[in-house]
Amino acid sequence: MKNIEDIADIVELQTWASGKPASVSSIKDELEAVLDNDSEQDPEDLAQNIIDEFVARQRLLGEAYPFACDGNKLDVDHQAPQNTTYLFCLALSHLPASEIENEQRAQQFETIVKDAATKFFGGVGLRIGAPWRTNEIPSYADLLDKVIDLIPNLGGRLTDTAPGGGDAGWDVIIVKSFKDELYPRFIALGNCATGRHDWKRKGMEVQPTLWWSFFRHDHRSVHIVFFAVPFLMDEDARLRKLSSTSLTFDRFRICEFAPNSVADAAAWVTEQRANAMNLALA
Repeated sequence: MKNIEDIADIVELQTWASGKPASVSSIKDELEAVLDNDSEQDPEDLAQNIIDEFVARQRLLGEAYPFACDGNKLDVDHQAPQNTTYLFCLALSHLPASEIENEQRAQQFETIVKDAATKFFGGVGLRIGAPWRTNEIPSYADLLDKVIDLIPNLGGRLTDTAPGGGDAGWDVIIVKSFKDELYPRFIALGNCATGRHDWKRKGMEVQPTLWWSFFRHDHRSVHIVFFAVPFLMDEDARLRKLSSTSLTFDRFRICEFAPNSVADAAAWVTEQRANAMNLALA
């Protein structure tokens, strides 16, 4: 049996996909249809707990939450919910893996994380994870040069090639400098994970020293790392990534600072209505 949070996620997705509100009674009916006869959970109590979860999410996220819940039913409350980071993160968290391409897991999610982290930390953000090639960044040398533009005291690059054609194990960099642009400054390196089963091995799979070894000089700045996932993290999950120099962004924290997703992500979400309706509550 899924936990309350995951069931609530699926009800939200299906409320959007169907265009119909979800009430305590309709959720109870669906749960009765899927719960085992031996289940110790009462469908009516479970349905009310799910509604209470919606109320809590609405209170926490405010306008970043694309639904409205009056304590009895959940309904869509956004002119274009497919454009919200919240709905994109729901889809990343629960749709079949076969429907989620590297474009969603990497470019789109990492770009949204970059936007959220930039808003949270301030400064300038840059996506540095693979696949990094774009019209503006045709080579890895160009990517490293953009980093040097943000951190001039790095001096120059010592390599022109990405490790194994990929990246240095980090997906996003945020740089915040003083007006004189001299060190020390603030730097945050971020790692992203979208897989519900493999996120525990992510976050610090490669030490930042590998990334900084690509440059001629040390950054000479205050430096932290952060970790981002599109699903919700409970206290135990957050503790797994906690240290005095690390920060965690889960769905709530990302949506708080980047409530709107990117155009390509919105287009992908729009195509996923049927797959959302096929998700099982239990």
